[in-house]
Amino acid sequence: MQFETEVTNILAKAKRAVIEHDNSTAEQVSYEALDAGVSLLEVIELGFIEGMKALGDLFEHGDIDIQEIFAASVTMNIGIDVLRPHIVASPDNICAFEDLVLGI
Repeated sequence: MQFETEVTNILAKAKRAVIEHDNSTAEQVSYEALDAGVSLLEVIELGFIEGMKALGDLFEHGDIDIQEIFAASVTMNIGIDVLRPHIVASPDNICAFEDLVLGI
């Protein structure tokens, strides 16, 4: 139960980091996820990408402009850059989510 709470908190922090364009938190939460043993796929899908989806909805409704999306994508990439070496080093060397596949 405690692990599930920790996972939920990490995912929420990842999502919030993207929404708020908080580069240092995106990097920090990626390291927290690694230390806690959280699925890297979950961090990306349910954290960073969910943050981008939330901003995409705001953009679609005209509540934010495209610069917000670009800033958020930089933040997301900072977080993913921390995770990338661990994804590449995974036994399968591939990670698929929705229509995006990472691998070597």
